[in-house]
Amino acid sequence: MTALDDALAQLRRHRGISRVGDPKIVEGVDGGWSVEIDIAVELPSRARASGISATGVKAIETCTLAFNRWPLRAPRPYLRPDFPRDLPHINAHREGSPVPPCVFEGSLDELLHRLGLDAVIDQIIDWLGKAATGTLIDLSQGWEPTRRDSCPSTVEFSAERLIAASPADGAVLTTIASYMTVGDGVYCRVLPELTHQPNIAFTQVLRGKPERPFGSGVFPAFIARAAAIDGQFPVIGRYQPDTVVDLLSLLDLVTALGVDREALEKALSDYYRASVFSLQNYKDWKTGLLALVVLVVKRPARLVGSDGRDVEVLPYVVRYNIDPTSAFNFTSEVHAAFHSHTVSPELLARTSGLPHAVTQAKTVLIGCGSLGSKIGMHLARAGIGQQTFVDNDIMSPHNFARHALLEDESTLFPYKAEQMRVALGRLSHLDAKAYDLDAVELFRNGEKFAEVVPDDAALIIETTASLQVLIASSVSAALTASPVRLARAALFGQGRCAVLILEAEGRKARVDDITAFIFELCRWLPALRAGIAGTSSDPRRIFVGDNCRSLTTPMADALISRSASMVAIQAQKWIAEGKPQSGQLCVGVSDPSNIGSSWDVLDVGETTILDVPDDGGWQIRVLALVAHSIDKDARQWGRLETGGALVGRVSYEARTITIAGMVAAPPDSVRSEAAFILGTQGLAQSLTEAHAASVGHLMFVGTWHSHPMGGKHSGIDKDTLRKIATDGRGLPAVSLVWTPQGLICAVERW
Repeated sequence: MTALDDALAQLRRHRGISRVGDPKIVEGVDGGWSVEIDIAVELPSRARASGISATGVKAIETCTLAFNRWPLRAPRPYLRPDFPRDLPHINAHREGSPVPPCVFEGSLDELLHRLGLDAVIDQIIDWLGKAATGTLIDLSQGWEPTRRDSCPSTVEFSAERLIAASPADGAVLTTIASYMTVGDGVYCRVLPELTHQPNIAFTQVLRGKPERPFGSGVFPAFIARAAAIDGQFPVIGRYQPDTVVDLLSLLDLVTALGVDREALEKALSDYYRASVFSLQNYKDWKTGLLALVVLVVKRPARLVGSDGRDVEVLPYVVRYNIDPTSAFNFTSEVHAAFHSHTVSPELLARTSGLPHAVTQAKTVLIGCGSLGSKIGMHLARAGIGQQTFVDNDIMSPHNFARHALLEDESTLFPYKAEQMRVALGRLSHLDAKAYDLDAVELFRNGEKFAEVVPDDAALIIETTASLQVLIASSVSAALTASPVRLARAALFGQGRCAVLILEAEGRKARVDDITAFIFELCRWLPALRAGIAGTSSDPRRIFVGDNCRSLTTPMADALISRSASMVAIQAQKWIAEGKPQSGQLCVGVSDPSNIGSSWDVLDVGETTILDVPDDGGWQIRVLALVAHSIDKDARQWGRLETGGALVGRVSYEARTITIAGMVAAPPDSVRSEAAFILGTQGLAQSLTEAHAASVGHLMFVGTWHSHPMGGKHSGIDKDTLRKIATDGRGLPAVSLVWTPQGLICAVERW
């Protein structure tokens, strides 16, 4: 059985088809073969006696299916030439030719391959039924824009700006558009200024290969709408058949839409005369003399797919084919063009499925390297363009191996931050800012911080991977005083592990707290530990220049992109939907055996902060899980004192000891109502294992014990602390005491 035979067999089996005609070979656009099918249409009860609906649909409608490249392409349906053309969902066509209904919102070809030929026929039957009952659209759902499914040309402009610029008095606005011919059509862009320029000279330069040349240049765009009456534009609530093929049919449509026919006709005529008689080079215009007409029409309801706009724009491309022997002789061709919105933050957000509000969100991105640049571009393409970039590094050739940006010689400044700002400008984000500023200085300098970080920013995202920046941000007085939340993104293990940290509201869990929490989790989660550690404890390095300073870690662009996309998704969620009050830790770990990664999002509780002002201003920061575990253990032993060892991180720069985890008391520990004596059996081994399991980031920082009856450190407690500090060879040691009233602490350094 041939493909033709198979299609005919499917049609004959379909219950909605009463007759299948004989196939015919046809020529033309849909050339191949065609077949007529009769479809019994379910008419409204009042129309059944007459056999025709109020909308002009008959009880039996003959539909011609045009097959071309079957079965790769679905057949295209055509209805009788006298089928009512003032219905919605009808594609543009010549008057008197078969009427092409738009029976499916998406691609018929995709529908065919997904559900088969029966599904295509079902769509045609459904369309005819709705046409008969006048329910192809429901105005309560909006006005269906005029179909532009098979146009050879595309016109790019901002509909909102063009509508606002169109004269209310019915005059024709003439503005400039750039174009490039594409096949039988053009791709053109109406310049965004939309200023009236009555004498635009047509230009055309042939480009491309000799076998496939194309024309490019500029031509005028004529924008016209019906004049407002008493401040109100007339509403056109009837679908006009789009049968425009030449100037005459275009002007007929103009008349039906209430637009000043004479004004538009004069504008087009003046343009033609000025072009061919003033320049006298029309013989060189291999693709004809071109122009654009955009009709602006007010509808009775908002347009489907728009943000509440009830004004439709109808673009048409005009082509004059001039007789080379006489400029007085020409033919005109006019065809409908597809409207494409100019790139804008609103368009980017809508395309990304994000609310319009994200376009007003402000973010600050600190670090514009490989990870930061990708996060920034992901946010920009989602419509979040009011970004401030901070980075004092310049682009180097090796950066392009995994940076989001490509080399651009047009950018005069080599700083990464500035190049990111320029890139966002190309996406229509005109409010982006750039600072070639050291991140540490930003966090330390309150005046500079206030200049760079607006109080109404939605988020600060830091991606430097610098421990200096981590410390500077942790102790930043400017950040603490700011209402803006800090997030930190970083990669570990040669890209195997990605981490995104969000500080708690009011910095009740800081970025350094949550960083320490990551390594505490490594003690208990082998997969996370392996991801953090990577292939080796000492990351490989490569030289990218002839000096020792030029070191980088080899990592494929795809690995960074994988993580950057997930980080950007979470950041978009925080910006669009709001941030939790608590701190959050988002961790993604890849499986080295496959290409995927597994992500977890953990809420981080409030850090307990204990100040020790009598010892140089050291601050003890006890993570929420540690404080909870200590409280649980102490209450479990009741009147008996208990305790254990503590592991964490010491920062001399921040004068901070972060207690991230615990090591249980050895079995030879002694608990009594009067004292707790920490045993030694296996303790050194347990502390070594804790250090190793945390990938070398956590160390022994002191001990804790309980005072069930309350009270401060005893003399014995202080002696013990002093001994621990002595054994620590200068490292500060901390002693925590649990009491029913809360934790108290002491710090000692030998």
